[in-house]
Amino acid sequence: MNAVDIAGIVASCVVGVPIGVFFGLIPFRKDELTEEQNKASQTLGVVGVGLIVVLILMKQDAASWAATFAMLAGVAIGKIPPLHAWALRRFPWLQPKKQTPAKRVKKASKKRK
Repeated sequence: MNAVDIAGIVASCVVGVPIGVFFGLIPFRKDELTEEQNKASQTLGVVGVGLIVVLILMKQDAASWAATFAMLAGVAIGKIPPLHAWALRRFPWLQPKKQTPAKRVKKASKKRK
C-alpha cells in the first residue's frame, strides 16, 4: 500500500463516520422523521452512496470497504444510549417528530329492545 491508498482510506473514514453517526442519531422509522431530518438523511444518503461508488470506480477497493464499515460503525456509535440521549438533549433538531394521539372513533351503540 502506498501513501495515496492510505490517504484515501483515512479520508473515506473521516467522511463516513459522521454520516453514520447522523443516521444513528435520527429516528429509524420514517413516520418519526421531521421534514428537515428527512431532507438531510436523503442528502447524506446520496453523499455516502456516491462516495462508495466513486471509490469503487477509482479501483480503491480498500477505501470503499473502509467507508462502508466507517458508516456502519458511525451508526453503532450514534445508537449508544448515553451518547444518543446526550445528543438529543444537546441538539433538539434530532428529536423525533411529535406524534398527535389518534382519535378513537366511537361505535354507534345498538339499543336493546
